[in-house]
Amino acid sequence: MNSKKSESYLPERQDIVWIDFDPSKGKEIQKRRPAVIVSSKKYSQLTGLTVVIPVTHATNNRFLNTDFLVPIQDGKVNGFANPLQIFSFDFKKRKIKKAGQVNDAAYAKIQQTLLFVVSSSNG
Repeated sequence: MNSKKSESYLPERQDIVWIDFDPSKGKEIQKRRPAVIVSSKKYSQLTGLTVVIPVTHATNNRFLNTDFLVPIQDGKVNGFANPLQIFSFDFKKRKIKKAGQVNDAAYAKIQQTLLFVVSSSNG
């Protein structure tokens, strides 16, 4: 992707992107990796930010055998979307590059898990 195209890209909900998570601290996910956009294109346009959840390939993730991680099999990106880690980034400063799109069923599961994470009814 050339730099002009990269600069004009506006992240859109359900996009799979490569984005730089560094610098990170503690238990935060690290390095350049795939992520799923969970914010709207309008949000990105208004704020210059995008909200993402990382895609992990770790087979030793402690949440692997739970309903929290959502399998992502896009052909170009395979792994597990982790809605338990939510990040907001300045997408122009994080070297973002679109890689694909999450199917509707997987995205519905991501939304369900995000609602669980942020819902006040969960105590």
